[in-house]
Amino acid sequence: MTIHEPITLDAAVPLVQHPLHLAKAAPGLRRGGVHALLATVSSIEGLSTVLSNLGAWQAWARASHPGFRLVDTVSEIRQAHTADEIAIVLHAQGLHGAGADPELIEAYGAMGLRVAQLTYNYRNQLADGCLEPADAGLSEAGRAVVHTLNELRIVPDISHTGARSSMEIIEISERPVIASHSNARALADSPRNLTDEVIRAVAATGGVVGLCAFPSFVSAEQPTVHDLARHAAYIADLVGAEHVGMGLDYSVEDEDDYEFFGYDERYYPRPPWIWPAGIESHAEVPVLGSALREAGFSRAEVAGILGENFLRVFAQSWGS
Repeated sequence: MTIHEPITLDAAVPLVQHPLHLAKAAPGLRRGGVHALLATVSSIEGLSTVLSNLGAWQAWARASHPGFRLVDTVSEIRQAHTADEIAIVLHAQGLHGAGADPELIEAYGAMGLRVAQLTYNYRNQLADGCLEPADAGLSEAGRAVVHTLNELRIVPDISHTGARSSMEIIEISERPVIASHSNARALADSPRNLTDEVIRAVAATGGVVGLCAFPSFVSAEQPTVHDLARHAAYIADLVGAEHVGMGLDYSVEDEDDYEFFGYDERYYPRPPWIWPAGIESHAEVPVLGSALREAGFSRAEVAGILGENFLRVFAQSWGS
């Protein structure tokens, strides 16, 4: 049996949408020992922007970029780590640009997309998001897209998705489903967080829930890294530590971004956002590891939460 050095992976990195963003993000990633990340190529952007971003990553990957590697498999993630490179996985936080056309998902997959949410907070032609009061679930097109994701081995992600949509995705999917960056609603009552029912359903697929550092999803008060570790403990008590991961969701947005994404002030305070004390950037990821140990997790469980649990799911979905 091959013993691998544990990989630290952040499953939600909107700071890196395009290859041009890597230079600014890299120092913090390296200081924090982050070996792999899911780069957000889209959320509510139109088709031309999404295809442009995916194309930019493919063009970038054909050139030499010491220190980074675009990857499609878990073995490539581990190879990148051995070569002291940060592995990049392409992630859509919404498929708005695809409209209701599963064939466009085929194009996304051919251009390297490996993980995908159907929608981002609100309703699109595929599903209702978590801020839609109707919580109407999937459309017929959305159901077709879940099947397409499975066929393409693109991992379905239910962060930002409504509760009913999430449960329907889980019911339809024949492969593990993740929540890349969502916490426990029992500890922070935001619709962006997951109910116990949804957490159990994700775990039943073999999936993972990634701890999200966005402050209002951690605590109603200004949170700390220990509050985030409490979400890990809650989810672990509910379904097991093997179903907890890390999707920190760091972003830098201004008022124009706030209006573009249509954030609701009840759940998203206006920027600037103050991240949890002790884990305010990627450079402080080791502090989260220490907080998880203080919360009672073993070293092996901490390694799982910081990355290996997501890698297990990705291996099941993509192959090794």
